[in-house]
Amino acid sequence: MSTDAERHPSSPVGGGRLLTLTVGPPAAGGTFVARHEGRVVFVRGTAPGETVTARLLDDPVEHANARFWRAEAIDVLEAGVDRVPTVWEESAVDGVGGAEWAHIALPAQRRIASEVLQELLRRAGVTSYPIEQVQVEPAPHDVDGLGSRTRVRFAVDEDGRVGMRGWRSHEVRDVGENPLAAPVIRELRVGEWTAPEGTEAIDVVAPSAGPASVVLVGRDLDPASVVIPDAWGDADVAVRTGRGLVPLRGDGMVRERVGERLFAVSATGFWQGHRRAAELLTEVVESTLRAPRGGSAWDLYGGVGLFAATAAEQVGPDGSVTSVEGNRRASQLAAENLEDLPQVATATADVTDWVRARRGGVDVVVLDPPRNGAGADLIALLAKAVRQRIVYVSCEPSTLARDLAAAERAGWKVVDLRAFDLFPHTHHLESVTVLERA
Repeated sequence: MSTDAERHPSSPVGGGRLLTLTVGPPAAGGTFVARHEGRVVFVRGTAPGETVTARLLDDPVEHANARFWRAEAIDVLEAGVDRVPTVWEESAVDGVGGAEWAHIALPAQRRIASEVLQELLRRAGVTSYPIEQVQVEPAPHDVDGLGSRTRVRFAVDEDGRVGMRGWRSHEVRDVGENPLAAPVIRELRVGEWTAPEGTEAIDVVAPSAGPASVVLVGRDLDPASVVIPDAWGDADVAVRTGRGLVPLRGDGMVRERVGERLFAVSATGFWQGHRRAAELLTEVVESTLRAPRGGSAWDLYGGVGLFAATAAEQVGPDGSVTSVEGNRRASQLAAENLEDLPQVATATADVTDWVRARRGGVDVVVLDPPRNGAGADLIALLAKAVRQRIVYVSCEPSTLARDLAAAERAGWKVVDLRAFDLFPHTHHLESVTVLERA
C-alpha cells in the first residue's frame, strides 16, 4: 500500500496533518466519529469499524482548543465490512462533494442513515413513537441509486471550467461521468464545456415532462455571450442574471407530471430531486393526510402546489385548501397549476406569520419546510390551530427531531414516521411524519 506522502505529495502542513484513526459510529452530516488523544474527529470518506490515515482540515495549532476537528480519509489501512468500490471515483479523496457515501454498500447506507435518525430522535427527547421502528426505505425500484438525480448544480471557476466544488472547498473539480445524475443530464456533457465569462454556476434539470433545461447563473453574465453548444440538443436554455431570468430557448419553465396532473415549475425553482420523489411523497401524503370531505386543509411551504392538489381531491369541491408559500413566483405558479380546483386558494406570505394571523382552526395540515424546519413558534401555533392531523414532510432529520419533540410537549403524538433514501450515496434523507393529538 502506498504511503500518504506518495499519494498526496502536495498535502499542506498545519491543516494537512496526518493522523491514524479508528472510526466508530456515524455522525449527523455524513461523517463518522473517531477520537485522537481524547478529541473527537469527524472523518469523511470512511465507514464504521475502519482504520484509516486521515488528513486534518483544521489547523491543529490554530484550533488547539477546539472541541472537535474535521478530517478526510486519504488511505484505508483496514477496511470495514460496509466498504465497496466507489460508484463515483471523482467523489473520493480531494474530489467533488455531494456523494460522501459512494464507497459504502447501498443497504449499509440506509442502515447507517437509520441509526443517525434514531439517535437524533432520542437526543431530542421524542418518546411517543417506537424509535427502533424508524428505518430508511429505498425509493421504489431503486436498485443501485444511480441515475436518479434530476437536478444538478455545477460550479464554474474564473476560467470557465465547469465541475463541482470539493467537500468544504471552493475549488472546482472534474465530475467525470457523474453517475448519480439522470441520463438526460449526463448526455449534455456540461462538465466538458467551457462557460462564458461571468458564469458562476449552471443548473441542469431533467424534468419528467418536456425537454431538459440548462440555466447559466451569473450576476453580471451577458446573455448575448452564450453560444449554445450542439451537444445540448433541444434542451431549453436560459440565463439568470442579477436582473432576472432571460430565456434563450424555451420559456424558462420546466414541466413535471405526477399522476394525471402537470405542474409548471420555474427552471430555477424548487422541485424534489429524485426521479421518483414527487410521486412517492404524494402517495404517502395522500394515504396519511385523510382530509375530511367538505373539510379544510392548509398546505404550508406549498411550493407550486404538489400537496395542495392532493388535499383538494380529499376535501372535494365543498371543502377548502390554502397553499401558503413565501416565494412569490412559486405561489403564482401554484395558483396556475391548480386553477381547475376552485376549492384551492394561494397565499404568498411568511408561513409562521400567516398562521399566526388566522382566526379559527383547520382540520388538517401538510407542511414541507426547508432544512431549517418549522421551528418552535410555528409548531406551537399549529398545535392549537389543527383539529385532526399534521403531516410533516422533512428533508433534514435534525430539525425534524427538534420539531417533533416540541409537538409532543404541546400535546401531540407521533403516530407514524417513514423515512426514504431519496438522495442515494449521500447522508441526506426525506421523511414523512404523522402527528395527532395525544
